[in-house]
Amino acid sequence: MSGNWAVMAARSTSGEIAVYPVVETQQQQQVCRRVLVTDELPAAIATHAQAIATTLLENLDYVGILGIEFFLTQSGKLLINEIAPRTHNSGHYTLDACHTSQFEQQLRAIADRPLGDPALHCAGAVMVNLLGYEHSVQDYNSQRHHLAQLPRATVHWYGKRESHPGRKLGHVTVLLEQATRSHALAIAQQVEAMWYGEAGE
Repeated sequence: MSGNWAVMAARSTSGEIAVYPVVETQQQQQVCRRVLVTDELPAAIATHAQAIATTLLENLDYVGILGIEFFLTQSGKLLINEIAPRTHNSGHYTLDACHTSQFEQQLRAIADRPLGDPALHCAGAVMVNLLGYEHSVQDYNSQRHHLAQLPRATVHWYGKRESHPGRKLGHVTVLLEQATRSHALAIAQQVEAMWYGEAGE
């Protein structure tokens, strides 16, 4: 197993730490395309990633939410690719899939309130970014309506009326009843077929 993985973690001013599940991220042309929250990653590697996040928060005396992206090598070694000192695209799934979203956690951390539960309240989730694929000025209301009809789906639209290829216009999170990678990918492909239509890849 290899690929791109990420984890969100938060630390309050009093030193309390909360770490979210480790997720798989899929990139295309250096833009995050999908985030898969499944049971694919071996527990030992997930625990190691979460321990790295905790160590960074403590050693940096960091306050707030932090995103960490990893490369996982074929040999199972985690290499840090990026550290984002803010809410992050790889954590958008937390709005719908976790007891406490990354945005609420940020406010709790900087206000020194007790941190919320970062655990999933569902088996798994998939987040798909709605990326621009054309130069246009419209709200894509029809596509958004159809996406919202998917079972256990939530559409988040950012209110941007101007689209161009690669621009993040919104995202869709679908809660999963099966936390398998194959199921998550099937849902992601369904979302993308509805969004891009004949525009394709």
